[in-house]
Amino acid sequence: MKIYFTGSISHVSPEGRDLYDKIIAILERLGHTVMASHMQNKDGSVIKNQTEKEAAFIQNKMNKWRKQANLLVAEVSTPSFGVGQEIAEALADNRQVLALYLKGKKPNILTHQGRDLLYLVDYSVDNLREQLTEYVDFAKANSDTRFNFFISPQIGSYLDWISRKKKLPRAVYLRRLIEDDMKLNKDYEEA
Repeated sequence: MKIYFTGSISHVSPEGRDLYDKIIAILERLGHTVMASHMQNKDGSVIKNQTEKEAAFIQNKMNKWRKQANLLVAEVSTPSFGVGQEIAEALADNRQVLALYLKGKKPNILTHQGRDLLYLVDYSVDNLREQLTEYVDFAKANSDTRFNFFISPQIGSYLDWISRKKKLPRAVYLRRLIEDDMKLNKDYEEA
């Protein structure tokens, strides 16, 4: 499974950075491909010293990785608007999100977001591996099948219009059309 990992870069203690490294290492040992080089060996000074061009390049790379991932894993014990934005974008793209937080540091702002795709999971250093194993396996079992197909520019333009007009991702619109048709099709028998 391809996993995009994120967490706060600013205001994170050295112990917090160690936890990031542990999370990444556990996910890799479980056999997953983890996109996290933007997190490793970084602190708030890296961001402050970036040029606009460097920041835009890194942001584009992170967006690409997030869209390629089957799952976003975020360590959310330290509040971060940037991580919140990444979670919101992943949920808008219909991606599952595993938001990990240390016991006692539950992020209240996330409690009502993306209920079907967002898993808020508390952990301790002692049960981190078990929590990651359980919830990544759960996410894997509940992930949607990706289906790509070509469309005409006219259909693409229409889907873009629907997306803007209804504030709805194109994939969600198409999925709803198919689900509605499934309900109406009396010959279909679910396996």
